[in-house]
Amino acid sequence: MRLAWVRLVFASAGGLSVLCGAAVADEVRLPERKAGLWELTTTMDEGLGPKDQTMQLCVDADMERATVEASLHEHDKQCSKYEIKKEGDKTIVDMSCQFASRHVTSHTEMGGDFQSSLTVKIESTTSGDQNGQTVAVKRTITQNGKYLGASCGDLTGGEAKGPDGTKVMVQ
Repeated sequence: MRLAWVRLVFASAGGLSVLCGAAVADEVRLPERKAGLWELTTTMDEGLGPKDQTMQLCVDADMERATVEASLHEHDKQCSKYEIKKEGDKTIVDMSCQFASRHVTSHTEMGGDFQSSLTVKIESTTSGDQNGQTVAVKRTITQNGKYLGASCGDLTGGEAKGPDGTKVMVQ
């Protein structure tokens, strides 16, 4: 199985790196995944039917924090709206950003303890010009994660592996 759209999934998580933690306005904090090996099952639907992918990801705590800091800096430059809030036991992120010729709006809901399990649901719309035509893509991504343990085996921090053994850096 190819992991080509893995980076899209992580970028669609709002270009947010929403699966990590950092302090933001009003001290709302994004959940931070526990360092170690995670199994992530992702379903992405762009209107042509859902596509599923399961992979293992090695999470490194230092890299996780650095990724969020870089992401927050990027949102300061690219987004007219970037709000993080808590609603009950969920963390909600709403954003509206311009990336080159593409406008992206998204609503993300994150739940779970991020120590043993997590769930992230992203609903986004990307619009802009492609080959002289205006296009809009509505995307829904649901990701469920399960912590497998502290050892990442043959993976290094930020590296993911698909069921066929293909590896790719995603962070």
